[in-house]
Amino acid sequence: MINTWPSKENWGQRLILPQDYSQVAKLPAKLGAAPNFPWTPAAAFAGALALLLLSGCGGGASGEPAAGPQKKLPLVSIEAATRSTMARALDLTAEVVSVNAVRISSMVEGPIGFCPWREGDRAEAGEKLIEIDREMYRAEVKASEAALAVAKAKLADLRAGTRPEEIEKARQSVREAEESAELERSDSERIAQLVGKGALAGEELEKARVKLTSAEARLSAARQELEMLESGFTRTAIAVQEAAVKEAEAKLELARARLAECSIAAPFAGTITAVLVRKGDMAAMKAPLLEMADLDSLVVRCAVPEAQAGAVKQGMQAEIRLDALPGVTLSAGVVRVYPELDPRMRTRTVELAVKDDANLAPGMFGRVRLIVESVDDAVNVPVQAVVVTPAGGEVVFIAIEGKAVQRKVQTGIEEGGRIQILSGIEPGEKVITAGQEKLKDGAEIRLPGPPASKQPETMTNGKAK
Repeated sequence: MINTWPSKENWGQRLILPQDYSQVAKLPAKLGAAPNFPWTPAAAFAGALALLLLSGCGGGASGEPAAGPQKKLPLVSIEAATRSTMARALDLTAEVVSVNAVRISSMVEGPIGFCPWREGDRAEAGEKLIEIDREMYRAEVKASEAALAVAKAKLADLRAGTRPEEIEKARQSVREAEESAELERSDSERIAQLVGKGALAGEELEKARVKLTSAEARLSAARQELEMLESGFTRTAIAVQEAAVKEAEAKLELARARLAECSIAAPFAGTITAVLVRKGDMAAMKAPLLEMADLDSLVVRCAVPEAQAGAVKQGMQAEIRLDALPGVTLSAGVVRVYPELDPRMRTRTVELAVKDDANLAPGMFGRVRLIVESVDDAVNVPVQAVVVTPAGGEVVFIAIEGKAVQRKVQTGIEEGGRIQILSGIEPGEKVITAGQEKLKDGAEIRLPGPPASKQPETMTNGKAK
């Protein structure tokens, strides 16, 4: 019978032997053979078969049971607790706005007669911005000025009193009226006698009596005028004329006010931000004409959600990043907190003043990091180091002498992947940051690093080194 020697590959498949011959070289020593034991393939095969039989029986060379596989310890990562400044902040969106900004609108209708402005022009307080041509309003002003002058002249005459020549003229009028009345009286008596004798008709007597009555009335009026001139104008007449003067002044003021509405002046010093009309356009009632803003009153305005609205106070510090200024972080402070929330958006408006010099413009969009709370020298660890227990408590595991020691902690501010530890650990202690999910207090752990293993021995000329 011819025996065939199994190949190297057949060893691994049939005998489940190590595929490294260096391990086979150790077989004589494991079998207790002498160092000068003749090494042949047949001897190697026999030795390997003996090892398999021994291992299958569960015994070693000494006949004692073989040790079972050692339990693998959980691998964890650790990091030391540190001290640093931590802050609790709100991240908000914001917009640059001008506090002192207005929209100029028209109060009257008419063609635009003056509008030389363009966007970006500077206007001083009180400078004319827009003028609307209304000739009718100018004519009303002139008419009111003339009426006031007449009323004032009459009042001056009343206050000056009666001149002597006027009194003398009144006396002459009285004398003429007396003579006319006396003549009419004589004519009436003569006609009455002739009518009585039948020489004249009765109609002539009626005409004479009418003329007499008219003459006596003129005499009475002349005497009253003379008496008034001699006694002077009454206080009532002067008061009435004074009231007429005031009425004329009021009408003039009204006409001037109506004309003034045609000319619009800058309410404050600022920059023209929008021009909505040009010279020659027709202005309508309450139609917008210009927009201007004081660029020295720029603030950053943001809206704080209702849940954090109560924590915002005047004087809080913030950091601002604007899309128009990439890579630039501006320091700012809260200068105004609105007293009420927006009923529709449920937010509270906050205004911040930028402390740094920056080329800001109304309408810029940005992001605000509002510092709500800041703690110096705070003990902190990575957020993943804190484990929440089923009861709702918070614990961390400390690596001490190869074991995981559980500590109850109280946490505070969370920022940038780290969390503040108020109590429970001290700076420098090694906290477990990974692999602690299934750990128990006092469990043995394995730290990351190269595993301890022996280097394989090599063979030279059939001898192990």
